Amino acid sequence: MFPNKRMQGMVGRRVHIEMKGEKSVLEGVLISVDDYLNLHLNGANEIENGERKRLLGSVVVRGNNVVLINPMKE
Repeated sequence: MFPNKRMQGMVGRRVHIEMKGEKSVLEGVLISVDDYLNLHLNGANEIENGERKRLLGSVVVRGNNVVLINPMKE
């Protein structure tokens, strides 16, 4: 299965995103994804050491900065 098709299936679900060079991760609801795997998250939270650090709201994450995208259990 191509990564973009799999990602399209996660739209509307809560996801956990790890990025290059970051100690913190993002969690939020995936609103949309494009062919470059750029992600639009709504209700995004920055998580550091397992604790919510701050609420970011609506964010766009550039696809080439993403290391891991993991769907969360509802």
